[in-house]
Amino acid sequence: MVRLDVITMEVPCDGALEMLKEYAAVSDGGQDCILRMALKRAFVMVQRYADIALLPGKYCVKAEDHGGEVRVYMGGQAVRVRDGKGSPVAYEQVGDVVHVATEGYVEVEFITSANAVEYDRLMPVVLRYATAVYDGALAPELNGILKECL
Repeated sequence: MVRLDVITMEVPCDGALEMLKEYAAVSDGGQDCILRMALKRAFVMVQRYADIALLPGKYCVKAEDHGGEVRVYMGGQAVRVRDGKGSPVAYEQVGDVVHVATEGYVEVEFITSANAVEYDRLMPVVLRYATAVYDGALAPELNGILKECL
């Protein structure tokens, strides 16, 4: 089993919120909190689906049965590897694969940097996804939007 958790992710800038408000045709400032949540969710999902970092962040891959290799996502750079007891584990990263010196459960923490070129390319998808979340769209529609990342 492999699980990817967000530890921290940069908050989308106010400019992104203004873009969303314009895209979704929302002029009421009272909706900003809800729109910010939809925007954050959209960034998380688009980044995961596209496997590209749009906002800097720190993540953790929790892995069992990994055969000594754990993949990091979104062009991430491993910063720490720990076993199930929290003890450090030796590792070496080659590309997007972290070779770990244990066969047991590990947690690989990694950081990502924003990819400005891909940010511009994928921002329309982020806006569509955030608008759909704001409008209460269900999974089939949201999944269809994510397919636009490819």
